[in-house]
Amino acid sequence: MSDSAAAPTPIQNATTRLAPTLAVCAAVLAMAAGSIGHLTRGFELWTFEDIRRDEVRRGELRAVPTSLVKADGAALNAFGDATPGDSAARPAVYVVDFIYTNCTSVCQTLGAEFYRMQEALRREGRNDVRLLSISIDPQRDTVPALRAYAALHRADGERWTISAPVQMAALHELTGALGVIAIPDGLGGYVHNGAIHVIDSSGIVLGIHDYEQWESALRQARGLWPSPLPLPQAGEGERASDAQVARSVEVPR
Repeated sequence: MSDSAAAPTPIQNATTRLAPTLAVCAAVLAMAAGSIGHLTRGFELWTFEDIRRDEVRRGELRAVPTSLVKADGAALNAFGDATPGDSAARPAVYVVDFIYTNCTSVCQTLGAEFYRMQEALRREGRNDVRLLSISIDPQRDTVPALRAYAALHRADGERWTISAPVQMAALHELTGALGVIAIPDGLGGYVHNGAIHVIDSSGIVLGIHDYEQWESALRQARGLWPSPLPLPQAGEGERASDAQVARSVEVPR
């Protein structure tokens, strides 16, 4: 009498039925791991900011040409091939931050830091570096609002320009290209990147610096290590008086 094959157990039957599903899951997990590994540069970079700064090191992060309106109402075309309409000489590099004028925290700190960079450039007589603050809230940051922020922080309009994109679409295109995040906080403000960007006139991002590292951002923009002149100290005219701000937004009669 020949031995007959033992009947499959319920567990074996279930395993057989699940085998194709398990194979698909394993393939999906392998693909996901591969994608994550690629995006995080071999699992070395885990934050969005890390990835953004790695793109700078690779020369892959670039601003798109953007039409802006300045605090004086004039137009400015940044990061493109055209020479800015308000200048006879195209700047070699921009030092850029993203702000909104009714921000009471980091944007005011950036304003104080940009004033100090402005004064350093003024004392050196530099005209090849332009400081550029771009609003992430152009619907509310109209020309009067930009002008008030400029007056508050004593932006001279020559070395330091306060501006806003002409259209929301232009803002989204620029922030998307640079990986700048600006998310409404539900309280009338924004959660946004506070970094300082060093960008050449063609739009290539040369460096990204934390907002408290404004000295290194300025030095990179000038290509000078160290600075040839001492940098302005904190408190040197960083904020204008309320009366100055009020005068800056008066409507001529």
